Amino acid sequence: MNKHALLHKSKSEMAYAYDSDTLHIWLRTAKDDFNSIKLVYGDPFRYEPIDEAQTKWVWKHENANDLMMDKRFSDSEYDYYFSAIKPEHKRIKYAFILDDAYLYGVREIYDLTHDIDQKKRYNLFNYFNFPYLNEADIIRIPKWVKDTIWYEIFPERFKRSGNANNKPTHPWGIPAEKVTNHMFFGGNLEGIIESLDYLVDLGITGIYFTPIFKAPSSHKYDTTDYKMIDPAFGTNADFKRLVDESHKRGIKVVLDAVFNHCGYDHPFFQDVIKHGKNSKYYNSFFIKSEPMLNFDLTSDGKPVYHRGLISNYHTFAFTPYMPKWNTEDPLARAHLLDVARYWIEEYDIDGWRLDVSNEVSHDFWRAFKQTVKQAKPDAFIFGENWDYSFPWLGGDQIDTVMNYELIYLIWQFFGFDVNIPRITAGELVRMTNKLLVSYPQQITENMFNLVDSHDTARILHRCKENTRLAFLTYLFMFSFPGTPTIYYGGEIGMTGDHDPDNRRCMIWDENHQNHKFKAQIKQLIRWRKSMDAFGSSDFRWIHHDDSKNVIVYEKRGSKNLMFMINNAPETNTIHLPQAVYGYDIESQKRVQNNIFTLIPYSYLIIQLD
Repeated sequence: MNKHALLHKSKSEMAYAYDSDTLHIWLRTAKDDFNSIKLVYGDPFRYEPIDEAQTKWVWKHENANDLMMDKRFSDSEYDYYFSAIKPEHKRIKYAFILDDAYLYGVREIYDLTHDIDQKKRYNLFNYFNFPYLNEADIIRIPKWVKDTIWYEIFPERFKRSGNANNKPTHPWGIPAEKVTNHMFFGGNLEGIIESLDYLVDLGITGIYFTPIFKAPSSHKYDTTDYKMIDPAFGTNADFKRLVDESHKRGIKVVLDAVFNHCGYDHPFFQDVIKHGKNSKYYNSFFIKSEPMLNFDLTSDGKPVYHRGLISNYHTFAFTPYMPKWNTEDPLARAHLLDVARYWIEEYDIDGWRLDVSNEVSHDFWRAFKQTVKQAKPDAFIFGENWDYSFPWLGGDQIDTVMNYELIYLIWQFFGFDVNIPRITAGELVRMTNKLLVSYPQQITENMFNLVDSHDTARILHRCKENTRLAFLTYLFMFSFPGTPTIYYGGEIGMTGDHDPDNRRCMIWDENHQNHKFKAQIKQLIRWRKSMDAFGSSDFRWIHHDDSKNVIVYEKRGSKNLMFMINNAPETNTIHLPQAVYGYDIESQKRVQNNIFTLIPYSYLIIQLD
């Protein structure tokens, strides 16, 4: 027995309330260390007499025969066991029985082989504790989120209406020179409204917009006025119409909350530049030293940035154009929370995506969530966290995050990037297992999954422009627990290197769209919507082969699905230990075999009998 591999934590991602009645319990062990794991549990206060005189009392556990745990995941290092239980009185003490020989508890591992009177087996001193399943502590995410198909729009590059009044610097399309963030192509809200039926036809039910508030840049992450739609995009009235038209079509609308920092031109920061320590907004930012502006200015008063500059105030990254908010300052906090409330109450948006959410204080996000949920209880809040995020996901701050932990695995297994090490099929299994047990199930089910975004190279570029390979990344993402996302143009085979090349103009000329790829994406969306197993959180690895780079996994639902993926440039044959019975959901042909041959970069999805 490898004691060091045993891991369980009470009141954590390994023991949590899934709903009002159900607790989820996870245990990690070394691979193949045990043949069976049982869970013994019961109310910590329930003792009953075992003699008529009632002089001898013993603890009454709820599962008299102990509960056999399900080995949900297994990889080269660990086995992960799972149980969902419904405690009669919403509180339990519990422990794990390992091969009927050992008890793993909160303090020690007891050898039970000589525990004839069972004093060790039922000694609650060594039991884990879930004190009470409190309704207020349950992590609840709006019900509509789980079934959403997201579409991310970078407004400046999505569509330019024929009635646009803004003045672009470049005509729509791909310029002769490289795309930069200083180019303006004239995308606007009217163009998006005109394209809503296109999104409906695609199957989209939720839009995430990168920033649309007044700002000097094309990307708008340098906000000047949080309550004003950037004039290049349109007016506040245009946005209200966009929300209304989206809702008529069953599409939710989420905006980007850039509350870690603002733009250099924001009135609060300009007041600090003008009045220094005498500004009432001085503490709304992090001024490190004087002179505050330790850089040259352009003729129109803007910072001149040079490599290596570290300004005398904290910023996003090291850019002087984006001073960092002090969200603990009462004036800054009141301003930002008012913005969060304003766009919900006045324009009926459905939620917020939080930019650089991991750099903002937990205290502010708690106040933010209270503000948003009071304005709209079923509003969705998800953060831009690129790493392990459980500290933000306890139910009091953020609902979920952009699942960059998943995207890393997708890039490493399917993609080609000299800066990102590739992983084998076995490593994908191991790292995916770790991810799937990192968060409570209700969070995993609602993660904002993606294969690329406005901050990354497009997935087709990572896949060396191979659409067959790129489609496998979408297939894996769509069949993974969480909500799938398409970055605008991904469905028609748009490509591009890292920011800003990934922000090219949307291709509307049908002669330059990849219609075959688009049809595949539409089919993928239909499968996701019509088969509950597609998005199920009950994910099981069946087979993998490092030498062939193939993976096989099962998703369980009302009708289980088996996914086979050949992530290799050559044809591969998969030998499964048992025959598979069902039908190919694409060809509708009957399947009854344990040997399957897949051509390069291909897949097979079988609905099991």
